[in-house]
Amino acid sequence: MTRVRAAAVYARISSDPTGQALGVQRQLEDCRKLPEDRGWTVAEEYVDNDLSAFNGKQRPAYGRMLADLEAGARDAVIVYNLDRLTRRPIELEEFAQICEAAKVCQVATVTADIDLGNDDGLFMARIFAAFAAKESARKSARVKRRMQQLAEQGLPHGGSTRPFGYAEDRVSVVEAEAVVVRTLVERFIAGESVRSLTAWLEATGVPSVTGAPWRTTTLRALLTSGRIAGLREYDGQIVGPAAWAPIITQRQRQQVLTRIEQKKSSGRRAPRRYLLSGLLRCGKCGTRLYSSARVNTRGRVPDPV
Repeated sequence: MTRVRAAAVYARISSDPTGQALGVQRQLEDCRKLPEDRGWTVAEEYVDNDLSAFNGKQRPAYGRMLADLEAGARDAVIVYNLDRLTRRPIELEEFAQICEAAKVCQVATVTADIDLGNDDGLFMARIFAAFAAKESARKSARVKRRMQQLAEQGLPHGGSTRPFGYAEDRVSVVEAEAVVVRTLVERFIAGESVRSLTAWLEATGVPSVTGAPWRTTTLRALLTSGRIAGLREYDGQIVGPAAWAPIITQRQRQQVLTRIEQKKSSGRRAPRRYLLSGLLRCGKCGTRLYSSARVNTRGRVPDPV
């Protein structure tokens, strides 16, 4: 058997709520023992933490490993278990084709070795992948049913990031943030745009939950959320009252939704608003100054000076 000189070690875990990567670290520790016992040389360790292998989303480290296999830079693959590599039969076929083209036959796991270079090995790999896909589908159905039950009871579903306006328990109101939410809703109903309110949040230094800059998409989701009105949502629909206190009234939320629908139907953008408009006064007569777009002879609307 050809000596392995550039093996790839791959580790993956679907969920890491703590963000400490302890699960993949345990996988790596077990995988490292295997090449030591066999005298293999490991070229690189590829890690996808907190990423599912069932939903079809891109896994950066996995994709990079496939590229290295295609380029002939890796001559074996080491993984804790085959379901860490893939949980989708179609993805296994892609992996097998890449290994065949690159003449990589040895796929070693902590529990068993699979030789993709013969029919029996590929057959066993397909069985493992099919079983992993079935297990993932069953688990996904259980999780969805649990989420639906929580929603019907008006309870929060958890998550890695708390919602703006509420504490880590997803129920207690953070009053300082609640004041911001009420201000945003009132100003939006009064006619201000999501864009201008986003700029206001950034200008006044109101921190987001994650510390990332505020975006119009983030703010729009907050304004239209049933949560801030004390309503429980599931799969995009209101299913009933929530277990937490509302920050705004349901009437205010309806006003927000109505204004958004009106903007969609009209197809018109909100008028521009300019800093200090209405706050400055003329030095001669004392009249308040407001911005006003002017159309020149060529029909272009310049920004006000």
